[in-house]
This record gives sequence, C-alpha cells and structure tokens, in this order.
Amino acid sequence: MSDPIRITMFGGFQLTYGTNSVSDQDNRSKKVWTLLKYLITFHDHEIHHNTLTNLLWSNSEGGIDSENALKTILHRARTTLSALGYTGNKLILHHRETYCFNPDVSFILDIDQFEEYCEAAGKIELPTQERLKNYRLAFSLYKGRFLPNNSEEDWVIPVSGYYHSLYLNAVHESIELLLKSECLPEITALCFKTSEIDPYDETARYHLIRSLYLRGKTKEALDEYRYVIHLFYDTYGINPSDKFIALYREITQETHSPNADLSAILTRLREQNIKRCPYFCDFSVFQNLYHIEARSADRNGQSVFLCLITLTTSQSDHSLMAAAMAKMADTIEQCLRAGDACSRYSVNQYVIMLSAANYENCMMIGSRIIRTFQNAKPKLNITADYVLSELEPSLFEA
Repeated sequence: MSDPIRITMFGGFQLTYGTNSVSDQDNRSKKVWTLLKYLITFHDHEIHHNTLTNLLWSNSEGGIDSENALKTILHRARTTLSALGYTGNKLILHHRETYCFNPDVSFILDIDQFEEYCEAAGKIELPTQERLKNYRLAFSLYKGRFLPNNSEEDWVIPVSGYYHSLYLNAVHESIELLLKSECLPEITALCFKTSEIDPYDETARYHLIRSLYLRGKTKEALDEYRYVIHLFYDTYGINPSDKFIALYREITQETHSPNADLSAILTRLREQNIKRCPYFCDFSVFQNLYHIEARSADRNGQSVFLCLITLTTSQSDHSLMAAAMAKMADTIEQCLRAGDACSRYSVNQYVIMLSAANYENCMMIGSRIIRTFQNAKPKLNITADYVLSELEPSLFEA
C-alpha cells in the first residue's frame, strides 16, 4: 500500500506525498486552487457542475462556455497535482455532471484529524491527562485559520468560523484542565500561541497575563497587560472587562521586604526621570487616588472636580479614534498641572481629577483642553467635549 497524501488546510493549503509537495503559494491560477480546496473540503460529497461554475465564475463573467471552462480548470488542477508524483488512482474524479476528490485515495486531512482529536478530548469521562493528550494533538494541527488565502470567500467563512470556534473552545477547556494540574508554563505557551492566532480572544489574553504573574514574571505580565489594554482600546474599539482590571490590581500588589528601612522605601517611592506633567495612570490606580481625595475633601472642605473628556465621530474607524485619543493625551499633558491626575476610562474618554481649583478655573481648564485639541487636529473628523462634576465627600459615608 502506498503512503497517504498529507493535506494541510489550517494556516495555508498544501498537499504532500513523500518528499514532494504543492501549495497555494505556487504560481498557479487561483481558480485551480479554489477547485482543489473546495473538492477536498467537501471530499465526502459529489459536487455538481453548476455548484463549481457558480463558485469559480461570477455573474459578471458572462459569455463563457462553463462546461468547457470547468474541464480546462480540471485539467490544470490534475497537472498541478502531478508534481506530487502520486501514481495511484486519479485524485479527482469526473462522472457526467459531478466532480469529487477520489474517496479511494489514501489521504490524511488535518481538519478531519483536528475534529476527531477535539471530539475525543471533550469526553469528560476520560482521565485528565488523556484529554490533555488529545487537546495537544489538536493544537499541533491548528497552525492558523482555515484556508487564510481564501478567508473572504463566502463558502470559506462559515467553515473557518466553525473550526476556529472549535479551536477556541478546546483552548478554553484545556486551560481549565491545566489549571487543575498547575501546569503554568504550558498555559503560558498555549495562551501565547492562541493570542497570535486570535489577538481578540480575551480568555487567552487573561490567562497569559495571569500565568506569567503566577510564575513570578511580574514585569512580563504587566507589559502584556498594557499591550492588551492598548490593543482592545485602539485596535478593536472595546473596553477591557472588569476581570482584567481586577487582575491588574492583583499583580500590582507586590510583596515587599519585611526589613526595609525608611531610606530604601523612599528610594522606591521616588519617581525617576519625572517630567512636570499630569499623572497618567491606570483607572484602577485613579480610583484609589479618587478615594484619597474624597477623604481629604471631607476633612478639609477642599474643592475637587472631575472632568470627563469625550471624543465622538460619525465614522466607525478604530484607527481614527486611536489617533485622536493619542492627540488628546498630548493635549492633556500640555494643559494640566503636575498635581492633576488623568486616566483613560474607555475607548473614547479620559477622566481627569482637578484638585485645589474652583469651578470657574476648572471651566477654563476644560475649555482650554478642547480648544487646544481642536487647533491641533485639522485632519481628524472628531468632536471633543467635556463635562464637570464636583467630588461629593458624602458619597463615601457608610
């Protein structure tokens, strides 16, 4: 019996037989590759002539002889496959008005194997290590999205979505199993790979950061956290979930030496290379500063105002909003004092805490920020506005 043909469809398209291979990176007609991909994807079906002509030629390509054109593409596809050196049965069969990938040919298809491994790993009655073994085998096959070079074609989108959903479900289930086994390095590696394949998956991002932190890699965890927050805000236009904020708080609660003297503590507290500009911080830090100011205002009667800056646009363009928010950050730094605090609150908002200033002065500050921003963004179709609210100490009474 001859060796099977190995077919890869995740992360690219390639057929391998022995030492020979062909892939859609080769300089061939797109229609040839599309025909091969479609027949292999639906290898357990006979595909009607009309289905293939509708797939390969749009309505705008009128006047073609679809039957002869399809036969020409079939001939070119067989010529492409001949580079494999396979000498067994014909790989593509044509009978009357139907076409199919020959079911009598021995081949190993990654999408079929992947689905089988996921199904096996999903059996909760199996021992944990047996389930993890099957998940690992599945992950070794999923090298990227299904047929990425055809990702925008109508027939590929639902198939790709199905396998990607299967992959993410497998990742999430595997993370839970690995947590029970305390396999932190494997969680880190799995989540890192998943984040490269799907940067948007919040579960993988969360456990990547948390596993780094639990392994003592605090700096790497914080770097990843900041990258993810920037990615969610500026690339995807979404706010991070509460669990991300809680994770940040957990990571930043570092354990300090029980025998440090005051000079060592002062050294750690001293800001290095400080610029005399407002204090930009994560919102969880801003909340703590807010609580301190509220207690101080309650005790001293000092006025503290919050200023909410909001940017709006009629265009659904994340990159446009990201550029505008970066410009607004520069504007706030330019217009505020070193004693003021600022945090990004959402995709399109900054919240500022203005202490030791009356309402009229805060109005002037808010107007100056908006005016400076408007003057600095002639090419951005963005509207900026602000609202003020005085901090109310009574909100903090039991």
